[in-house]
Amino acid sequence: MEEVLTLDGIILRPQALPVRPDWNQLFGRSAPLLLEIGIGNGEFLVWLAERNPDKNCIGVEIDRDYLLKARNRVRAANLTNVRLIPMEGSKALSRLFAPETLTALYLNFPDPWHKERHKERRLVNEAFAWLLASRLVNGGQFLMVTDYEPYAQEVVAAFENCPAYQPLWETPLRTELPGYYPTKYARKWSALGRSFFYIGFKKVQTIELPDWVLETYPLASLKGDEVMPQVILKVDHSVDWQAIWKAFPKGLIWKRGDNVINVKGCYLGDDCVVVDLVVTEGRLMQRFFVSIHAHREGVMVKVHDASHPDFTLGVHRAVALLGLTVKRLLNAEIRHHSCEARAWREANEHFREFDSPEETPTPN
Repeated sequence: MEEVLTLDGIILRPQALPVRPDWNQLFGRSAPLLLEIGIGNGEFLVWLAERNPDKNCIGVEIDRDYLLKARNRVRAANLTNVRLIPMEGSKALSRLFAPETLTALYLNFPDPWHKERHKERRLVNEAFAWLLASRLVNGGQFLMVTDYEPYAQEVVAAFENCPAYQPLWETPLRTELPGYYPTKYARKWSALGRSFFYIGFKKVQTIELPDWVLETYPLASLKGDEVMPQVILKVDHSVDWQAIWKAFPKGLIWKRGDNVINVKGCYLGDDCVVVDLVVTEGRLMQRFFVSIHAHREGVMVKVHDASHPDFTLGVHRAVALLGLTVKRLLNAEIRHHSCEARAWREANEHFREFDSPEETPTPN
């Protein structure tokens, strides 16, 4: 997996990381995993790694400038037990870590999203507490510090509602934590007289993720061996690609709860049409291209080779919907598909007023 590592072997390329990567191989040793989400300039992570040379430390940060500053700190400290990843926090937690592999998670002043209409953007909620419980080893810890008391109280309630946890101290919320590293923001806000709120929990029992959590974080159910969805159609006549391009639907083509599929655009090529899609499932949004192109049996619909979405149920559903759309436009026959059974069934139900009886070829 050497090709994954970039920038002196510290920053990992997220597009090259598989689902559930082998962290022992990426670090070159077997050691407990410590994770910090939202590392800022990296000073806390460097402090953590220096204090825990026997552990592998992973930092997640979506801001490129901060990520590069953190990389420089790690390099200046000559640390070999740190890896950095440019990725959103809940996506990293659900995609990159197998159940019961994390020893601890640290959050230092995560964005509290003060406005009421923005509260849903907060990283930590009840679903997140359950997701983390599935990733922590028994005895694993969660530590968070914030200066916004309403957020702190909300986090405490979320963790108390999950049976996997017990408070790390006599009370899960405290205003002082001696020995905890004061980050740049902590030093700044301490000078202004602000109070801090430290939240601590430890995992004490194994839990199984309920469906509502998996719907919120669909990557959590992936194992890395998912089949790429595709549809092959038998066409007994020549294909007018320009007609398909002109007739293809745009905009919203699917919405059920938090599951949304949008066609952002269509592009005409030689013997093909490329569809630009955005698939939203819970807190996950993926944008990718689907290719509709000539095939020896007629037409194939599949994720474009230049795109690399994770093959979630939503991606399977999108390819199934596009395959059935092409079927209607060409009056074609479904020859084969590799879409998940649920995705194929739901796509057929969506088109039931157009396609009767339902096509049911056996998937791979």
